[in-house]
Amino acid sequence: MSLNFSQTQKASQKQVQKLNQVQIQSLKYLAMNSFDLRNEIYEEVEKNPSLEISSDIDVSDNFYSAEKKHSEHFSDNTRMSNASGAAQAKTEAFQEILESKADTSETLSEHLLSQFELIALPENQNELGKKLIHNLDKNGFHLLAPVSFLNYETDSEEDLNKCLSIIQNLEPCGCCCKNVEESLLIQAKAKNNPPAAALFILDGHIDFLDPPVASKVLKRIRDFVKEEKEKAFSNENFAFTEKFDEEQIQHAIKFIQSLDPYPAREFTPDENSFVVPEIFVKKIPLLKDNIVPEFDIISGTGEGAHSFVIQTASGLLPEVTISKDYRELLKAKNLSSEERSTMEKLVIDGKAFIESLKYRNNSVFTAAVEIVKAQIDFFEKGPGNLVPFRQKDLAEILGVHETTISRIANSKYLECEWGLFPLKYFFVNGIAQTKTAGTSDCSTKENNAGIVSKDRILFEMQAILSSLSNSEKQLSDQKLADLLAQRGIKIARRTVAKYRSQIGVKSSYDR
Repeated sequence: MSLNFSQTQKASQKQVQKLNQVQIQSLKYLAMNSFDLRNEIYEEVEKNPSLEISSDIDVSDNFYSAEKKHSEHFSDNTRMSNASGAAQAKTEAFQEILESKADTSETLSEHLLSQFELIALPENQNELGKKLIHNLDKNGFHLLAPVSFLNYETDSEEDLNKCLSIIQNLEPCGCCCKNVEESLLIQAKAKNNPPAAALFILDGHIDFLDPPVASKVLKRIRDFVKEEKEKAFSNENFAFTEKFDEEQIQHAIKFIQSLDPYPAREFTPDENSFVVPEIFVKKIPLLKDNIVPEFDIISGTGEGAHSFVIQTASGLLPEVTISKDYRELLKAKNLSSEERSTMEKLVIDGKAFIESLKYRNNSVFTAAVEIVKAQIDFFEKGPGNLVPFRQKDLAEILGVHETTISRIANSKYLECEWGLFPLKYFFVNGIAQTKTAGTSDCSTKENNAGIVSKDRILFEMQAILSSLSNSEKQLSDQKLADLLAQRGIKIARRTVAKYRSQIGVKSSYDR
């Protein structure tokens, strides 16, 4: 028997995932915030003559433009409306008499801290207050949402509200607020015998001052009250507004004009990081069924749900293109082969750079859309409604490595109706719920009633304890577990004990 050997060659195709140049560059840019990326863009344009900036904005001039535009009809313009230059000068002089002149050699943070540190507070409130002070922009308003600094392991919502109230009433009064309207209201309440009409206008009705004419303002107030009375479920009592007349409204307008819409502007600007949101989430009425949502619109479900428009701040970055003049130079016939090769290489690199920027921006936007989808309860109802959602979960959804998500979340901020938040704020771990409160913990998803975020547990636990008197707070862990179960959170007694100790509440035996 002879053995015949034959040699055959088989070609097998194996798919190997390999990052291209655009993706490699983009990983670097993903970790940058918009301001760092701006510098990178200008440096690249300077190095590569094939690139040019086709359009850009002056960010320093436009950063506060939205806030100013929102409030311009009731801030400085309100103060100067219907007033001559002489009258305005008198107003300014009167204000300087009422309020001590700021030491312009101090920053706002230094000035507030010098007062805040004199107040005896628990250690956690002292630390929280300092964070809030360092979170102020040049006008004295919040950069990031105050709730994002709340550590539910040590702080309660009551702690946050106390710190905010203290700082808002330091000199200059009206700092540490979310906007001009809140600042003016704080300032008004701090004055002796503020006009009732002024407090009413500043408490959510400042748009009535456009224009600040007493007769027109009074008409708007009466129209508003009439509409409210006609609402079936309105519980507001506006009987006190019936006493308002034009004279009182005129007095209220003058009172509001004496307040300072930007109480921190006389201080030396702090060298705080320039924080600008890259992602905007706007709540709108729920889209009808016959309207097909665009890819940047996420709609909630259930009664009272809304839709959410997701946008990125693409206008913050300069627009980069391949220079037309450079393209024309490439067409020149007198170029040597070496010169042409060098120029063509620069164009290729320039195109790769532009594609890298697009890839980076698209990645940030896609991640933002998925975050809103996952945390839609938060965007609908506010803090305390985060659900378990890890960077790993988002990585699986997008089909990328977890480190890519880490880069996306780095130094990026999202703005919504609840304030400005670091993107990392929306990534939280979860705890397995038990089928019945007080039973043993379940380790698998199949055996429990669901997953609840740690932040939600601590938030609700603090809410329960804050609502009780000191004597009522002497609850057993089982009783606290039962109260949490009434709020839809079913966790074991020993889990309650673990988180109770983290927020600094003693056991019932020690309390």
